[in-house]
Amino acid sequence: MVFGLKPKAKPRLKETAGPVGDASLLDELGMYHLWYLERRLKDELARASRTDGVFSLICWRLRGLPGEAISDELVTKAAEIISGALRSYDVFARIDEERFVAILFDAEQQPATTVAFRIKGDMQVQMQTTGRWQAGVATFPHDGVGGDSLIQAAFRRLTEDAHAPA
Repeated sequence: MVFGLKPKAKPRLKETAGPVGDASLLDELGMYHLWYLERRLKDELARASRTDGVFSLICWRLRGLPGEAISDELVTKAAEIISGALRSYDVFARIDEERFVAILFDAEQQPATTVAFRIKGDMQVQMQTTGRWQAGVATFPHDGVGGDSLIQAAFRRLTEDAHAPA
């Protein structure tokens, strides 16, 4: 497991099929399950290595006050904003209580950064939170050639965004 998280025992599944036609890949919010995102990341790493391809991994996080948890309403709204802004074939999932991640296929660093910060801005404007949304982008092969290295680079960029002026 790339993200180091175990899947929940019995996730609720969305009743309608998603873009790939299999409802078991999606959760109740229409986001892909984390195990599926990890699988697609592994497949994309292999494909991009073979073909000298490129793709980007984007992470978003709500940095709230200490001890503050992201509410179900905010998660639902974040899922709507992210899914509405990504292409139908990009894959996105929720990592944990406050972080979301997406794979942007065939997206280089600059276009992926534009997408990441546009979505971040949309979430900040459209969602009433006491915290601030952050975004981080890592691109294959520039930021790493393995799943762990790409994820760590994207998480580092989240931290860099946290220290950027508002």
